[in-house]
Amino acid sequence: MTTRPVTDTPSVPTTDLQIELTIDSVTVAPEGNAAIDFKITAKANVAHVDGYQLWSEDESGGFFRHSSTKDNAEMHQRPFGTRLWWAHAIRHTATTMRFFAAWSRENPVRVSNYVDIVLPALPAPTEFSARDGGLNVICTGRALPYGEVLLRLDKTSSKVEAGKDGTWRAIIDTAPGTYTASAQCLGGTLPDSPRVSVQVVVAEAPAIPLRLLFPEEGRKISRLTRVTGTARPKTRVEVSVGGGPVAVTEANAGGAWEVSEARSDTPGLVDVFVETPDTGEALRRSVDVESFPVWEVTHLFAGPIVDESGLVTRAGAVAEGRGEQGDTIQYSARGEEPWTDLATVGEDLRWRFEHVAPPPPPPPFRIGRLYLRCPGDPLIRDYTVELQPPVITSPEEGAVTGPSVEFSGFAGLAFDIELPDGSKQRVRPDKEYAWKVVLGPFAPGIHTVIARSAATNHKREQTRRTFLVEDVPGTDDT
Repeated sequence: MTTRPVTDTPSVPTTDLQIELTIDSVTVAPEGNAAIDFKITAKANVAHVDGYQLWSEDESGGFFRHSSTKDNAEMHQRPFGTRLWWAHAIRHTATTMRFFAAWSRENPVRVSNYVDIVLPALPAPTEFSARDGGLNVICTGRALPYGEVLLRLDKTSSKVEAGKDGTWRAIIDTAPGTYTASAQCLGGTLPDSPRVSVQVVVAEAPAIPLRLLFPEEGRKISRLTRVTGTARPKTRVEVSVGGGPVAVTEANAGGAWEVSEARSDTPGLVDVFVETPDTGEALRRSVDVESFPVWEVTHLFAGPIVDESGLVTRAGAVAEGRGEQGDTIQYSARGEEPWTDLATVGEDLRWRFEHVAPPPPPPPFRIGRLYLRCPGDPLIRDYTVELQPPVITSPEEGAVTGPSVEFSGFAGLAFDIELPDGSKQRVRPDKEYAWKVVLGPFAPGIHTVIARSAATNHKREQTRRTFLVEDVPGTDDT
C-alpha cells in the first residue's frame, strides 16, 4: 500500500547523507495495478540505526511512503542491505520515478541521495486475436490482471478491462471489409505498452429475409407477449402488437431477433406488425389477445390540495381515471407485493380516490414514483405523482372575452401559465391561495392557455382553459 501523508515540509537533506541508496532490476509487477518490482540496496553511513523509510516524490512535490508488502502488511522500518521490493508507480517526470530515504514515517526529511529510475512500459497484450463475428469483430487477448486495453479497428476505438486472470474480450460493430485490428495495454502512471495488430476480414451479411416466427397466425396470446423472427443481420426490427407501443430490437449476427415483451393495448383479434426500416420489409399477422381490463389514469397528484372554494389540505392525495365497472385499481410503492386497493370503477366507468382530510392519518402516497395495476391485467404501470394543477375559476370554459383576459383561481404553490405562442408566465398565489393575472391582448379567435406546476419534471397534471376573443368591428368611415 502506498500512502501520502499531508505535509508542507520539503525534503531538505541533512548536511551529510546518512544513507546510500541503489535501485536496479526494475520491472512491471505481474499483479498489475500500475506497480513496479525492483531490487533496492541501502547502506547506512551512521552507527546504531536499525532501519529507514522509503519515500518517493511526485512531480508536484508531494511525498509517498512505500512501507507495505504486497499482502498489505506494514513494515515500520526497512532493514539495511539488499532485498526485493515494490511500489505503485508515481511519476516524478513523464518517464521517471524518484526515490529517497528518510528516518521518519511522517513529514520526511531526506537523509539519502535521490534515486531516479526510468519507469518500464507495460508489456504488450499476448494471445491477441481478432475474428469475423458477423458484421462485427470479436477481439480477445491477455493483459495484466484488471489492466485496461485500448482496441483500435481502423478509425474506431474502444476500451476494455481485463479480468482477474488477465483475459479480456470485446466486440466492435463494423461494416464488411478488411481491417487492421490493434491492441495496446494502457499503463496509467506507467508508459503504455507497444501495440500489437492483426488483419481481419468481415464478410458481407447473408441476405436473410424478414420472417415472423412467434406468435403464429391466429394464436391466443396474453397482453404481454414474446415476439421472435429472423431478418438481415444487424438490421433494426420494429414490432407492435394491437396498437401498443413500438418495441425495437436488432437482428444478431445469425439473423435471429427477439422482443422479450411486446404489449397490446387492445384485447381480442389484433395485428402483430413487424418492420425493418433498413430493408423496407414488413409483415402483418393476426393474433387473438386474451381479454384484460381496460383502464387509465387521468389524474394522480399529491401535496397541497385546493378546491374551487379555496379550501386547502396541506398534505392530500388524489387519483382518478376510467375503467370497466367493478374493476379494482391497486397501488404499490415498489411495484411488488404488498398491493393495496385504491379505488373501484363505478357505474359511470370512472374511479376516484381522494384524501383531503387534514392529517393524521397521512395520505397513502406522496409526490414521487407510484405503481398501479388492475387485477386481471398483467401490465404494472409506473407513474410519477405530481403536484396538483392550478384551479381556474374564471373565465369559464368557452367564455367569450375581450382582447385582455383576467384569469383567476386557486393554487397551493407557484405555477406557470403557458400562452398560445409557447411563452410562459410565472404566477404565485397569495396567502389565501388565491391568484389573479391579466393576460393579453389576444387576437380575435379561439385560444387555449395551459396552467401547470412550475416543477420542471411535472408535465401530466395541467388545467386547460379555452376561450373566444371577440372580433370587435372597427369605426365606420362612412
